[in-house]
Amino acid sequence: MGKLIVMSGPSGAGKGTVVQELLKIYQENSKKVHLSISATTRLKREGETPSVSYYFLDEATFLEKIKQGEFLEYNKYGTGKYYGTLKSHVFKYLNEGYDVILEIDINGYKQVLKNYPNAVGIFVAPPSLEILEQRLRARGTETEENIKKRLKTAEVEMANKDIYPHIVINEDGKSYEAALEVFDIINN
Repeated sequence: MGKLIVMSGPSGAGKGTVVQELLKIYQENSKKVHLSISATTRLKREGETPSVSYYFLDEATFLEKIKQGEFLEYNKYGTGKYYGTLKSHVFKYLNEGYDVILEIDINGYKQVLKNYPNAVGIFVAPPSLEILEQRLRARGTETEENIKKRLKTAEVEMANKDIYPHIVINEDGKSYEAALEVFDIINN
C-alpha cells in the first residue's frame, strides 16, 4: 500500500513547482508515484484532456457522488464550481503500491484527515508574505484585485499552517531542494 501525501500552500508559494520536482525525484529513485487528478464541474478548457487534466462532471453527477460518499474531499469555490478528489481514483493507485500526491487546500486537507488519518500533510510556504507578494506580481497574470484576494487568502492559510505536521519553506530558486526535503519526509 502506498502513502497518501497532501501538499498545500498559498498561491505563489511554488507548491506546483515543488510537486513537479518531487515527481522527478521519485523517478530518479525508481519509486512509484501518482499525482491525483481532481474532478470538477467547470467546463473543459482548450488543451485539457478529460481523465488526464481533470474528470469533468456535470453538477448533478458531482452532487450525486457527494451524496454517495465518493469523494475523499471536495469544495465549492467562489466561481460556483465544485472540485474534489474521488476515493476510487486515489485508492486504485494506493492499492497498487503508488504514493499518491494530492495538491489541495487546507479545507481539503481537513476533510482528507477525517477519511484517511494516516495522510502525510505537508505545507509548502514562501519565505515570507512579502516574497509571496513579489512572486504573485512577477507572474504578470493577475489583476491588482486578484493579487489582494490571493494575499488575504495566503494570510489565512499561513496562520493555519500548523495543522500540518510538516512545513517546507520554498526559497527562491531552491524548489529542487524543497522537493528533496519533501521526499525525505515521505520516506522516513
